Amino acid sequence: MIDSLVYTVSQINNYSSQLLGKSLSNVWVAGEISSIKSYPSGYTYLTLRDVHCELSCIAPCNIVKGITKGMEVNVNGDISIYSIKGTYQLRIKSIDFKGTGNLWEMYLQLKESLEKEGLFLKAHKKHIPSMPKKIGILSSLEGAVVHDICNILKRRSPYVNIIVKDTKVNGIKSSDDLIINFNHLASWCDIDVIIIARGGGSFEDLSCFNNETLVRNIFNCDIPVISAIGHETDYVLCDFVSDLRASTPSEAAELVSIDINDLKQNLSNIIDKINSLVLRKVDNYDLLLSNYSKIVKSTNLKHIIVNKCNNVDYIMNVIYNTIIAKIEKYSSKIKYNK
Repeated sequence: MIDSLVYTVSQINNYSSQLLGKSLSNVWVAGEISSIKSYPSGYTYLTLRDVHCELSCIAPCNIVKGITKGMEVNVNGDISIYSIKGTYQLRIKSIDFKGTGNLWEMYLQLKESLEKEGLFLKAHKKHIPSMPKKIGILSSLEGAVVHDICNILKRRSPYVNIIVKDTKVNGIKSSDDLIINFNHLASWCDIDVIIIARGGGSFEDLSCFNNETLVRNIFNCDIPVISAIGHETDYVLCDFVSDLRASTPSEAAELVSIDINDLKQNLSNIIDKINSLVLRKVDNYDLLLSNYSKIVKSTNLKHIIVNKCNNVDYIMNVIYNTIIAKIEKYSSKIKYNK
């Protein structure tokens, strides 16, 4: 190593950029736009892909005007290295539009077909329980998504039982594994809600979530399903058929968990309200009893009873005298009629 020339990282990146610039300048590349995002700087970053690979690209915003995700294009430009990060990219100089890519076209056709069947209707959406006791999570254990969800659930709702089902979630080849594991979670009779989660990625990376069988299984599932796939701007067919779509996996975890501190505070407020109502009732009855007691004390009960008895005697005398008078009257009539 003493006799060897030692390069800095900057020297390696700059030298590599020069080599690529000489050998891969003014090249044409065919592919499908899988992601595109413009920035105030005046540049647009996009990803070009084919069936197997992806290529990061950068272009002035005016060049990519009118381009949308899923389009098939031929782009012309120079390969260079972004020396700060050591990543290579295609700097686009011109674009030839070819139409819509096959994968995107298949996605749109299936989406339209399922939509016509009514699989995405709001009327079919199941209610998401506010306080689930057992939550099933369908995701890959290799990424950070599962750990983020579990950490949020354990922090906010430590009383929740979490069932994690490891599955492949990358690319169209993961569909079969995803379907098998979803059906396994859906067969649990005591799971209150299922979260299907994965981090962001290209359209091709997320294509396993556009599988028709998986979509129909979610539709027919008796357990409420939350879709938390990709970033907020990423949409897959699982998003449309699920009972609820979360913009991120972390948001899904928050939607199905009530903070234990908030729960304790709510219970404390309810107890205080109950105590207040009970005390108010007691005070009202105590006041009523006090008023009755004053009424009783201020009245001569003996005098009342004597008056009532005198009234009864008077009425009895009246009735007796009336009856006697009637008897004498009819007796007289009978006597003189003879």
